[in-house]
Amino acid sequence: MKMIAALILYSASLAAHAQAPMGGPPHPPGLPSAEALATVPNLTAAQQIEVRKILLERRDAHEAAAAKSRAERDGLAKKDRAEHERIDDQSTDRLRKLLGDDGFRQFAEWQLAHRSGPGGPERGPGMPDGPRHGPHQPGGKVATMPGATSDDRDD
Repeated sequence: MKMIAALILYSASLAAHAQAPMGGPPHPPGLPSAEALATVPNLTAAQQIEVRKILLERRDAHEAAAAKSRAERDGLAKKDRAEHERIDDQSTDRLRKLLGDDGFRQFAEWQLAHRSGPGGPERGPGMPDGPRHGPHQPGGKVATMPGATSDDRDD
């Protein structure tokens, strides 16, 4: 009967923490205090100590597994960064050999000016702020083609 009560307590603690937050593994449940374990029906003091010890070992094992995963993930990220840097360095060397120093410098400037992504070329110095896509100009005005009249618009 006492073991059943301990198993119920253990199962209840697992069920309470079974759902993992989005984006990560389930976190181990907190360790119940000695006072909380004292409220489990038909659990002797010796059993309370053993239950607490088992739950402590479980928490420590979860923490060790998480630490191991973090270390492996960090190691893989470091390896990936090194590989990407190697690829970039190799490409740079090949481009410099093909174009020469002056040609490579001009290519690098051109590439930087035409880089896409957040704040891409349409957001360069001297460009107006406003919507990134669509026909609207800053201030909510609809853009027109140069040379077009207001009669040519389809608004």
